[in-house]
Order: sequence, then C-alpha cells, then structure tokens
Amino acid sequence: MNFEWFFSKKTICKSSSKNKTFQTIVIITQIVIFISLLITIFTFSIGFGFKNLTREKLLNIKGQITLVNKNSENKIPIDSSKIKNSSLRNFLSIENIKVKNIYPFAENNVLIGINNKILEKFIFKGIYENYNPIFFHYFLVSLEKKNNKNSLLSNNNILLSRKISFLLGVNIGSNIKIDFMIFKKRSSIPIIISKVFKIYGLYETGIPEFDNLYIIGNIKHIQSIYGWKKEFVEGFEIFLSNFYKKNIFNQKKYKNFLLKSANNEYYNDFITWINIFNANIIIIVFIVFISLIINMITFILILILERIKTIGILKMMGARNKNIYYVFLFYIMHIFIPPLIIGNIIGITLLLIQKKFHILLLNKMQYFIDFIPVNLNYIDIIIINLSIIFICFLTVIFLSLFFINKIYPKKVIDFE
Repeated sequence: MNFEWFFSKKTICKSSSKNKTFQTIVIITQIVIFISLLITIFTFSIGFGFKNLTREKLLNIKGQITLVNKNSENKIPIDSSKIKNSSLRNFLSIENIKVKNIYPFAENNVLIGINNKILEKFIFKGIYENYNPIFFHYFLVSLEKKNNKNSLLSNNNILLSRKISFLLGVNIGSNIKIDFMIFKKRSSIPIIISKVFKIYGLYETGIPEFDNLYIIGNIKHIQSIYGWKKEFVEGFEIFLSNFYKKNIFNQKKYKNFLLKSANNEYYNDFITWINIFNANIIIIVFIVFISLIINMITFILILILERIKTIGILKMMGARNKNIYYVFLFYIMHIFIPPLIIGNIIGITLLLIQKKFHILLLNKMQYFIDFIPVNLNYIDIIIINLSIIFICFLTVIFLSLFFINKIYPKKVIDFE
C-alpha cells in the first residue's frame, strides 16, 4: 500500500475523532464543496435549459424570414411552383443561414363581432395542414377531445389563442363568424366576406404580438376568397436553425420577391433575454468558485497548522517535501470525494425528477414557459466535477509548496 495514502487516511481519521474543532472544519469544508457542486450543476442545467427551450420555442412560433411578393400591399399571390426549396436554400446559404423548413402561408385582416358589435381587428393566418408540427407540439394547449390533431385545420376548424377566446367569450366547440376584409385595386373601401368557423383548439405562445392578433385556419379559405388556385399562396415562412441578427433582408430580393427578417418585430426582447443567460451563468459560477477557493485556502492553512508537528516529525524521519505534498493531496482526496459523490447523486436525481415530472412551475406570462426546464448535459457535469477537483488540487499544491518548504524540524522542536 502507498505510504502517503495510508498515512493520510489514518491521521485524518484520528485527527477528526480527537479534535472536535478540526472535525467541524472538515465538515464545513465538505458542505461548501457539496453546495458548490450543486449550485454549479443547477446553474448550468437550468440556465441552459431555459436558454435552449426558449430559443427552440421562439424559433417555431413564426418563420424568422418571410418571402413575399414585392407588391404585398395588394395581396398579389405567389405561385409556389415557381419557387423551389432547393434554390431558395442555396440562395440563403450564401449568407450562411441554415434553413430548417419552409412553409407557405397567406394572411388576411379580419373582424369579429358579437351582437352586431365589432370588437377587434385580427389577422387570419392561413396554412396547410402539414405546417410546422413543432408549433402545435409546443403551443397547442387545448383541443376538442373527441377529435385528434390529424384534423386540426380541416373543414372550417380554426385555432384561437387563449387570450382571444377569453376576449370574445368563446371556447372550444363554439361557432364564430369571421368577416374577411378584401381591398380591390384602386379602392379604399373594403369588401366584407363572412364565414362561419368552429373553434377546434386553443394555443398560447406567450408572445403578446402573436397571441393578441392571430387566428389560425386552413389556407383554402383565403384562396377561395381571392379566387386563387390551390398552388397559389401569399408567401413563405422560412424557419432557421438559429436567430439571424443581421437585418439585411429588406434589400435582398429573390427574383420578383422580397425577403424580410421578422426578428425585430417579434423577438428583440426575448433574444436579449436569451443572450444574458451566458453572462448570468458565468457570473454565478465565478462567485461559487471564488467562495470555494477562499474556503479551501482557509482549510489548507488550518490543516497545515494543525499538522505542523507531523510535518516536522516526517522530515526528521527522512521524508522529502515531495512525500509530504502527496500526504496533503491525499488528505484533500479523503475530504472532497464523499461530498462530490453525494452531490452528484443528489443533484442529478433532482434534475431528472424535474425533467420528467415538471414539479417546479413558473408563471408562463412572465417566463414564457410554465415550468423550470432542465438541460441535463453529462459532459457539463463532468467538466464541473473536474473543475472543482482542479481547484482543490491547485490550492493544496500552491499552499503546500509555499509553506511546507519553510517548515524545518529544528524550528518545530523548538516551537514545541
């Protein structure tokens, strides 16, 4: 058996059992290591959980780029057969933009009235039934029970936001009359075309600019109102793999069409909020590690003072400074291994429980999501553990090199 390991194990246990003050210091040090590990793991997992889930949701509310006809004011439709996804993706790849999906859409201003009184002006968003399924996965909060998602937008079914349904005093299964406003060329007076729809489900994104305005239905209703053929749409929503911050699209044209960035309209506040997560995580981890370093320095100094007689005896018996360094390293290993093991078990278990059962909830209107999200990345956990071990070892090595070399057997004997 290694002498340094054996000696450190025996003496640390003996010192702890005899010296209650030293035992208390050891326990405090272990608690600090345990808490530092938990806080760091929670900070990384919850911080990046918030960031990733919020970004994933925001990226699927609406396309970050829209492609529309240059003369969009007059609602001139775009022939989808003339725009191939491959060529559009190639065009965007020139700007280093990674496209996930492209979906056609059409929008029209509508009015909704109750008891012959107009309440509000909304936007009817017409989409095909194969429209971005991630949108429905994240934001569809209520659905007519007897049906399923396969018939979401078939026939006259529509989706309202929870806020609009509350405003209009309607719910799932209710019928509602929607007045479409159509402006003919060179006329400022709209033509009103009314249609009756059935509320099939409710959605909630948490973005007021979207929830306050949009009614979602089948694109065929707008096509029929304007007399478009099935292959004609108003534009395309382009969903990206990440936010594209450069606002260059107002001047970029794809043949006869205009590319516009929607980021500034909907997501500015949330993008800023997402970007501060990295800074917050770094600040919290920095504070935790500084606290850990201060505690470890204090503990090592107390340990050296408490073991100064032992150091003198070992040097009198011929032990080299290198052997004594190893003794102190093994001291630290005996102390920080138990809290690291316990901290990892407790931390990972709590995070797994939260990830599966969503026990800790949030106010969705304030935080955009209704539970505390968890991103359990085991590589991050390994890096956190290695960082704490590195801090402990570095503290021991630095202080040991500085103080142990200054301890001479004769001075220890004189002191005693």
